[in-house]
Amino acid sequence: MKTFEVFTEKKRTENAILVSAFVDEVGKEETFFVPLSKLEIQDKKLLIDDDFWSSKIEEIKNPAPEKMITMISALYEKGEKSTKVAVKARLKSFDKVNDIWLFLPNSKVATVEKLSENEEEPQFKITLPEWVYNSALKSALEYQLTNFWNKDVAEGQKFSVDDFTILEG
Repeated sequence: MKTFEVFTEKKRTENAILVSAFVDEVGKEETFFVPLSKLEIQDKKLLIDDDFWSSKIEEIKNPAPEKMITMISALYEKGEKSTKVAVKARLKSFDKVNDIWLFLPNSKVATVEKLSENEEEPQFKITLPEWVYNSALKSALEYQLTNFWNKDVAEGQKFSVDDFTILEG
């Protein structure tokens, strides 16, 4: 068993915990998930299954490259910690197109290129990891559903994230 005498439990789900600890094998602090089925906590020590740890340490040493995507936005407002962008979305059976605001961590925005000099209709090409985009989009759509579209709708008639169509450009 891999043993950590000093660790911080960052988050716990019903299946795993997010742990932050100094990893001797790489010589630095790392944050990683461990399934509850692969760990024990005894006397304030974290014990991790050897087979799981072998594969986890390889993942830490050789992380898979992030899959990047490029999106087009008419909005680009860089804040102190996050950047506000917008995607156009249509809710099924409605003709109206809505701008959905996404908040992206500045540290995850790889590149930004201004495509249009027209101040009336600016366009920005933004490159970022796919998982960041998907996570931000899902959060924004759920916010729209909770606070607007499903606010006064009967339970059986509520919309879901899948009812939105994201429009390109």
